[in-house]
Amino acid sequence: MAGLTADDYRQQLFALLPQGIVWTTVPTSNLQRLLAGMAREPARIDERAEALLAEADPRLALETFEEWEASYGLPSACAPAEQSMADRRAALIGRIIGRGGMTVQDYLDLAEGLGYAGAQVMEFREATVEVDTPTGHTGAVIGDDMNGAEWDLTWRVLLPNGVIRESVIDEAVIGDPLRSWGDELIECSLRHAAPSWLILQIGYLEE
Repeated sequence: MAGLTADDYRQQLFALLPQGIVWTTVPTSNLQRLLAGMAREPARIDERAEALLAEADPRLALETFEEWEASYGLPSACAPAEQSMADRRAALIGRIIGRGGMTVQDYLDLAEGLGYAGAQVMEFREATVEVDTPTGHTGAVIGDDMNGAEWDLTWRVLLPNGVIRESVIDEAVIGDPLRSWGDELIECSLRHAAPSWLILQIGYLEE
């Protein structure tokens, strides 16, 4: 909700005065000019309070953006040498909504937070001798890859190819490119989030 304007506060200040014809309503009078000047400060405070609401959302924050980054340990070792504001914001959102973990969805969330919607995760299994168990058939079948035991610990993340981040008016800072691309950030972030036992492969989907 928008705050009160300076004119709103001027009218409120005028309403607080004693009643009488001595209090002129002429906008150019000394009285009204005085009240208008006094009204500027509370209107400014309202404007700053309204701006603070946007700062509570990391997707919109500007003045407190560096504090948001510091709270989540950014910029991290995965950050490229020169990051645009769009890249920094993507890294922050990715860190907030997808911090890695033990499930496929954790990695999909992390990739989507960094702008790679539609990523896929492939899981593998070791090729074993065909056996029958009380729970049903297990083991490799004709056509399966002859994977060793390490493939039980292997995931392959397939990312959309050629993700481009556009510069956004009112968010970019001086020196930012109008457009940026490259996959250094997402690859490093995925490897950083992976547990030590996981063998992580990263590939790209064909268009």
